[in-house]
Amino acid sequence: MQRRNRPGKRPSTSSFRWLWLLAALLLVGGALLLVLLAPSLVTSYIRAYVQKDDFRQKAEELIAARVDGSANIAPIIWNDDTATVADLSFSNAGWSLDAGGLRAALDFGAIRNGKWSIQNAGADDLTLRHTAAAPMHSPSAASSAKFDGSNDGIPAFLRRYIPTQTTISGFEVHRFVFEQAGWQVADTQLRLGDWHTGEQSVSAKLNGGKLQTPIQAPQQKEPLQFDLTKATLRVGDSQFQISDATLRWKQSSEATLRGTVKYETGAWQVFTHLKAVPLDEFLDEWWKQRLSGKIEGDLEMSGARNAPPVWKADIALKDGALTGLPILDKLVTYTNTHRFKRLVLDICSATLRPQGDALRIENIILQSNGLLRIEGALTIRGRALEGDFLLGITPETLSGIPGASTRVFVESNPAAPPGLQWTRVHVVGTLDAPMEDLSSRLVGAAGMSLLLDTPGAVVGQGAETLLKPVLGEDAAKLPGKVINGAGGMLENGVNTGAGFLKSVLPIFPGK
Repeated sequence: MQRRNRPGKRPSTSSFRWLWLLAALLLVGGALLLVLLAPSLVTSYIRAYVQKDDFRQKAEELIAARVDGSANIAPIIWNDDTATVADLSFSNAGWSLDAGGLRAALDFGAIRNGKWSIQNAGADDLTLRHTAAAPMHSPSAASSAKFDGSNDGIPAFLRRYIPTQTTISGFEVHRFVFEQAGWQVADTQLRLGDWHTGEQSVSAKLNGGKLQTPIQAPQQKEPLQFDLTKATLRVGDSQFQISDATLRWKQSSEATLRGTVKYETGAWQVFTHLKAVPLDEFLDEWWKQRLSGKIEGDLEMSGARNAPPVWKADIALKDGALTGLPILDKLVTYTNTHRFKRLVLDICSATLRPQGDALRIENIILQSNGLLRIEGALTIRGRALEGDFLLGITPETLSGIPGASTRVFVESNPAAPPGLQWTRVHVVGTLDAPMEDLSSRLVGAAGMSLLLDTPGAVVGQGAETLLKPVLGEDAAKLPGKVINGAGGMLENGVNTGAGFLKSVLPIFPGK
């Protein structure tokens, strides 16, 4: 007999257990599904959001907050994952930037991996200007204003999935311009290296273009301008560093440099090596006819904000020659050595540095092999000059000048190359009309030879030339007769002898 269920009997509790278990499984599965889909949902939201004008406005706010100034971005045009912007600009108290033709691709797939990945970024034109009156700040010193991203349309439960790491695979600019306080880098190509969140600096390379400086060298009508061959840089949050740069000027002239600029203090330092720089570009017409060669050497410059630059140069003159200097013409006559007429400088080097309102030239070495060597220092103040030198000449060159070897070239210079006889020379006057005391001392030495040496010691063209201003043209040609009568002249009276001695003793102009 079949049994019937009683009316009103409740279902068994095991049925509810299965219902609760099923609901729990659905909730867990839904949660897991949301977790799995969250990156895709974030990507979808971001893909839709970046194409809205709200994103452009938020980007302006972000840039303005970071630079503590104002920013303007033209409408963003998207083509798949690539964005283009016709114009972007920002400015603050010290900087301004204007860029045109910007482009960048956003790898939306990388968002799922927790990263922003920006690729193929660049610009057609970018101009960066720094106001000289305003201090340079590092990015970390910018305003503490925060970017407000609360109204970006992304639900709060998805916000934690938004990436916090950024990777930029370089940035290229076809025409880059940088301007600051008279310095300008123009029409160069700029390439910034890869950058990742947390890195404090980024590498940069410049290729081609011009470097305009505020420096106007002597005899130059315009400030110096160079062709920029290449430059390797590193831009950090506290300083700007040049590790290698090559400049060209005036045909084959070349300069390589390295240096640093610190943002906070404005302190800067540059080391430059010069090669094949034509000397005549820095000489006036008088010296252009007398000094030639090409400069090679090292230049160190440093400075700071509101402080004048300090510099020092160690230079050498290659293929140098001196022609037509008055003292050289005299040496040709005194020694009958025509090599003095055009003095080839096998060695010509010096150290230059400013000294107050003057230019100090030290460690001067001029050498013409087998003839002479000059060592010393010179101070130039305006057009006036004053210097002290050691002059060394080979003995055979001095043999034609009576008294020179025994009365003038008697100084010692143990550190110098052997085989030379030395004397000190004092130079005064101006760049246009320098004067030296060597000629007067040679005259005195010839006169003393006339009194004290044998007649044969004062015979020759050199003796005649040196004695002419003392004895007159006719007597200078016959120095032996003068010597024969010199003793009697001295014996005839102190006044006569004293007058003659006054004529032939050395005179030192400028002392």
